[in-house]
Amino acid sequence: MKFSCALETSSERIRLVNVISPLIKAGYQLVSQKQEPSENGGNIIYVVARSQGSKTQADLVDDLSSIAGCTLFNLEISEDEETVAPNKKALDEKAILAAIGAQYPNIVDVVKQYEESLASDKRAAALHELGRKVGGGIYQRDYALGSPLKKSAAISRELVPALKDFSKVKAGENVITLIRCPFCGPSDTNHSGCHFVVGYIEGFLTANPAVGRASVEETSCGSGSTNICEFSIR
Repeated sequence: MKFSCALETSSERIRLVNVISPLIKAGYQLVSQKQEPSENGGNIIYVVARSQGSKTQADLVDDLSSIAGCTLFNLEISEDEETVAPNKKALDEKAILAAIGAQYPNIVDVVKQYEESLASDKRAAALHELGRKVGGGIYQRDYALGSPLKKSAAISRELVPALKDFSKVKAGENVITLIRCPFCGPSDTNHSGCHFVVGYIEGFLTANPAVGRASVEETSCGSGSTNICEFSIR
């Protein structure tokens, strides 16, 4: 079931991220979204999305009506037989970053929806860049206040704890291994999720002034099998 809707917020402080975050949590797959100011001092949020699983139209209305600070004033529903639209529009990176900031560390579904919205030839580069921005932001938020650690200490004492938000982690000499990496796909066909992890590690370490520019390569991927992924840091 595909739907488009418009919601008016009661305040300009209630923005796009406050709408798309609960929709993602409720299991909807976003297709596109847009925000513009309303005449009443709030915002108008336009969303196109698909329901997944056994959601009914009544469930959809309940989910949209329960978004705090928003009034639903337009809803159009159509039965959508296609799993993925052939000319789908890529989700906006800024909106995805806002959703990640609001939901962190519960971001796997957000990253996967972003991946699925991208053309296959754009996914690797886009997920790498998204990961760099998220990793760098987490370093600045959680680790930048103390004295910067050298590379080996930064990996073991900062990067490993940060990655443990997503997965069991093993660390060796300039090697990180994620056990049951959640960003892997169910198969290795067109798999690009681990590019987010590569970017995350690079962004996290590069944001540390004592480390400088870090280069990361995925040396082993468990997509479609063990989901054990190994990353080499240089």
